[in-house]
Amino acid sequence: MAKFRLVALDLDGTLLNSALKLSEANAEALREALDAGVQVVLATSRWYGLALRTAVRLGIETPLICSNGAIVKRPSDGSELLHLHLEEEIAREVVALADERAWETYTTIGEATYMRMRPGIIPEKLPAGLRVADRQAEHLSEGRPTSVLVYGEGAVDEISSRFLALYGDRCRFSINRPANSPHYVVLTHPEAEKAKALELVCGEMGIAPEETLAMGDSESDLGMLSLAGLGVAMGNSPDAVKGGALHIAPSNDADGVAWARQWRFAVCAVAPTSRRRPSSARTARWSSGRRASFSRRYRRSRVRLSAGQPQ
Repeated sequence: MAKFRLVALDLDGTLLNSALKLSEANAEALREALDAGVQVVLATSRWYGLALRTAVRLGIETPLICSNGAIVKRPSDGSELLHLHLEEEIAREVVALADERAWETYTTIGEATYMRMRPGIIPEKLPAGLRVADRQAEHLSEGRPTSVLVYGEGAVDEISSRFLALYGDRCRFSINRPANSPHYVVLTHPEAEKAKALELVCGEMGIAPEETLAMGDSESDLGMLSLAGLGVAMGNSPDAVKGGALHIAPSNDADGVAWARQWRFAVCAVAPTSRRRPSSARTARWSSGRRASFSRRYRRSRVRLSAGQPQ
């Protein structure tokens, strides 16, 4: 029986259903895991405020991985373990094009995330930190950007063709082509990545990556699935992601996360360790060898991606 002390979950397409809602079955499963002493980490391409809402609802106190690994932040007090910024020049060029094309875009700058106005949106009722701006490029002077998230197949294709060759060494273009939702691209600092952020959280909590279970549905999750002791792709994942996982769960609309508590790989309770930092000796025992192993496994998973779909 495998012992998993930490479960890392993507949000859209994994924990949340196609209506971007948290089902009661998934919520109940996670509350059971938390009550048993298992740590739950949310890892999302979206901004901190959105992840925080889900964390508060579930009672999650572990650090949140947001903006595709550019931010790692404690929900209890908002303190940051990591914050990597995107180059303003690159953000400005891409966001200006997104403004011109009227693409669905979310630009995160400091504590604010700007979105384009859509029918039915009431700005006064938006969650804290989410703001409406028709010209998001005009707000880039307010501070250093963290990420730019753009939706739409045409947007992904045009951004890739226009900017990837120019800025691929200075910016991470995480291109995702989900099977049952709009394609999207996330622009972040080149070192921002869910897998690296998860490894940071594991080190912070004194948990080896081998003791983690990770679930996701898109290309951004592949590194995280490779890093974890058990990587599980959702049934709604594209083939490239399924090929990089050890097991396939039911889809996000079939409560695939809740299914994980009933499978053959038991999530066994251990004493909570969220307040304890690892000793340097313990960290040294697993970190150096694990990093090398992760690097090899992640390289193998990346070659499964189709041409033109970099992470």
